Amino acid sequence: MTNELLTTDQLALELGVKTQTIRVWRTKTRKGKPMGPKWTTIRKQNNHSKFIRYLRSDIEEWQSTFITTENNA
Repeated sequence: MTNELLTTDQLALELGVKTQTIRVWRTKTRKGKPMGPKWTTIRKQNNHSKFIRYLRSDIEEWQSTFITTENNA
């Protein structure tokens, strides 16, 4: 796992979904948990700007919740 930061646009492109879908996932919950991966808000000092970023490790952790294995024994 790495601490690479992705923008909302980068994450949407990687997942093959629209940017708006990522934004919706930040506001919607499923069973009390956000639908999408954790995000980080970065604020600039002396400025009111803020940026949403996603840590690669949080994306991978979120994706792992969708992975299932089947035992064909």
